[in-house]
Amino acid sequence: MTQILSTRLVMLAAAALLAAGSRALAEGGASALALPGVRVAQAEAPPPPPPEAEPAEPDGTPPTAAGGGRHLQLPDISFIGLALGKLSSDPRDTDRNRIGLEEAEIGIQSYVYPHLRADAYLVAPGHGEFKVELEEGYLTHEQLPLRLSGRLGKFFVPFGRDNQKHPHSWLYVRRPLAWQNLVSHESLTGNGLSLSWLAPTGRRLFLQVDAGTYSQAGHSHSHHHEEAEEHTLAARQEEDNDHGILEGPGANFSDKFYTARAWSGLGLGRAGELELGGSWARGTTEPLTLPGGGVANRSLVVTGVDLSYRRYGQGARRLLLRAEYLWHRYRPDVDGGTSTGYYALANYRFSRYGDFGLLYDWSEIPEAAGQHESALSAIYTHAVSEQSYARLQLTQGARPGQGSYSEAWLQLVWGMGPHTHQLE
Repeated sequence: MTQILSTRLVMLAAAALLAAGSRALAEGGASALALPGVRVAQAEAPPPPPPEAEPAEPDGTPPTAAGGGRHLQLPDISFIGLALGKLSSDPRDTDRNRIGLEEAEIGIQSYVYPHLRADAYLVAPGHGEFKVELEEGYLTHEQLPLRLSGRLGKFFVPFGRDNQKHPHSWLYVRRPLAWQNLVSHESLTGNGLSLSWLAPTGRRLFLQVDAGTYSQAGHSHSHHHEEAEEHTLAARQEEDNDHGILEGPGANFSDKFYTARAWSGLGLGRAGELELGGSWARGTTEPLTLPGGGVANRSLVVTGVDLSYRRYGQGARRLLLRAEYLWHRYRPDVDGGTSTGYYALANYRFSRYGDFGLLYDWSEIPEAAGQHESALSAIYTHAVSEQSYARLQLTQGARPGQGSYSEAWLQLVWGMGPHTHQLE
């Protein structure tokens, strides 16, 4: 009897346990039956598929590159300030023993359409009456057919080795004398169209050909060549005597002029490169008053050749050797129609923050037969960033009417924002 009762109690307990297990499965899933210390595997939802990558351009450039969406971004805006101080032993120099702001520049640059870039540089001189002028404003198409690119607007024309660089990108404080007398005190500017062709020469050799036509000639705002005017040699010499220093007229084109330049670079081993260039410009000058009283137009041809050698060392070390020779020819010849000049520059960058250079320049003065000037300069630059630096230039030279003279220049440059001028 007792055994039968025990058997029934065990059967009732088993039934109760089975009922409780069924209820737990219905309410909490399989994990409710897990014993202590035992895990029950549960199925997890599969991870979401990764987002599809945005398709690249056909040439492999990302969508935000120049060929994609950069024209939808805000423009790059930069500011460059340039201060200049000068000491001189020449008492005729009206700029000597002064220091102050030379110019302030605002650059606005952006892609306005794939491969179509707009650049504008507004400049205010720090001396004289305050005014803001458009120093450069142009559109550049970077991928025209047949390996061409084009530029339209007002810009520093492709002539010579450094004409397209702004003063704060130079390796010296002032332009070499040959450039000042035969081309421009700063840069030769044109308003027109320029095309560039990049030759398919392979990786080791670089070759580019530039050609342009311009409906208006001009010079940058600095110094004495802002406006063209009629003049004779005697009148210009009298004006220069009032200023105190005889100077050349530069490339004094009065209206339309044309330029062409070919330049090539060749790698020399792993650390060196050689660059050779040739430039040509032709146009008409201001009307010339002849000694007999007549007035005639004459053409001007300016040509030049330049040679550069660079060798790179460890870190930021770099040696640069450069020379440029210029010819300035009037047709017809009056008062010595052909003048020449040259300069030679050696620059050694010994760290990211410092470089030292030597500059020798020699130049004849157009329309002043037999007159020439020369100078030897030592240049030291200390940079704190790509946009900001201090430069000291010490010069010993000789010029007409003075003989020997000495100069000391101090240049301070500071910048804010992206800086996209050409650098060495």
